[in-house]
Amino acid sequence: MADLAATADAPLTRLHRGYFAAVGLFAIWVGLWGYFVPTKVDRAIPWLVPPLHARFLGSMYLSGTILLFGSLFARQRSQVSIALVMAYVWTGMLGIVSFIHFDEFDFSFGRVWFWFFAYVVYPIVGLGLSIPHRAELASVRRGHQIPATLRRWMAVQAALCMTLAGLLFVAPTAMSERWPWAITTLLAQIYSGPFLAYGIGSLLVSRHPAWEEARIPMLSIAVFAALVLTASFIHRDLFEARSFSAILWFGGFSMAVVFMVYALAGSVERRGTRL
Repeated sequence: MADLAATADAPLTRLHRGYFAAVGLFAIWVGLWGYFVPTKVDRAIPWLVPPLHARFLGSMYLSGTILLFGSLFARQRSQVSIALVMAYVWTGMLGIVSFIHFDEFDFSFGRVWFWFFAYVVYPIVGLGLSIPHRAELASVRRGHQIPATLRRWMAVQAALCMTLAGLLFVAPTAMSERWPWAITTLLAQIYSGPFLAYGIGSLLVSRHPAWEEARIPMLSIAVFAALVLTASFIHRDLFEARSFSAILWFGGFSMAVVFMVYALAGSVERRGTRL
């Protein structure tokens, strides 16, 4: 136990910080174009998509930026264990989806080559970095703990996100027909990656409720939910008013924002430290 505690409290290596910086810079590049200049999002990703789609993708990548830059400036390994898992799951799923839809990419553009390079290399490096963290994820650290109510919410959120990710990946055609706005099967499967990462991150937070481990993933999820909610209101005319899917969409993300903000406010109050 003493060896485990010493390892978890060890500072991040240069390789950790280099990984978080590299992936984080790519995430913020896509996120800024997608969310704030949606009509030119194809400067950052291989395709041009309508503004709501671009802002939804931008929300995902900006939340990923929070996850990665938060980890970059973390002090101890235990603070990034969950974030590492989320990062390699996210990038790994996007790599798989990209190869499934290989014929939809135009390799005459340099950004397409970088896209494939990133989503092959990033998950491999992330997985390699996470292997030494397995012992930390198999134990529960002591310290300031998340309240039981929030742990239960994170478990529910995990189930919802992972179920949604699974449906988006294995049944993209059916899900594209039921999505609150029109999406392609390619986008449906691309969305599956971040949702799977959010789900696994939420599950790990529910099982490892120390604030030190949970703070960065929870902040990332809170940013995602808030940005999606904002983008949805901006493009609310694309939603069918009072439809079940719209009510579920706006209600679900509103609840996520409330719970995440409540949790993070509790973290600041209990620890008296910055997020």
